[in-house]
Amino acid sequence: MNEIYVENYELVGLSIKISGSLNKELVGLSGKVILETKNMVIIETENGRKSIPKSLCKFETNDGKILIDGEKLVKRSHERLESYV
Repeated sequence: MNEIYVENYELVGLSIKISGSLNKELVGLSGKVILETKNMVIIETENGRKSIPKSLCKFETNDGKILIDGEKLVKRSHERLESYV
């Protein structure tokens, strides 16, 4: 699996799974990203919405092909995009 940086992509709408976290209770949690703030990703899971701190987690797409380091995402999505313009 390749770790890539998705600073210039939108996370909202992606189906993700938490593959690693400092909080071991979050590992394995999966769902669709419905909102992204500066420090959090809100995902819709089978058991409702969960707020996940970006800086504590590594995410992967549900197909397992892309690994995302949440610490690299600690900005608002539009701030990440503006840095590439």
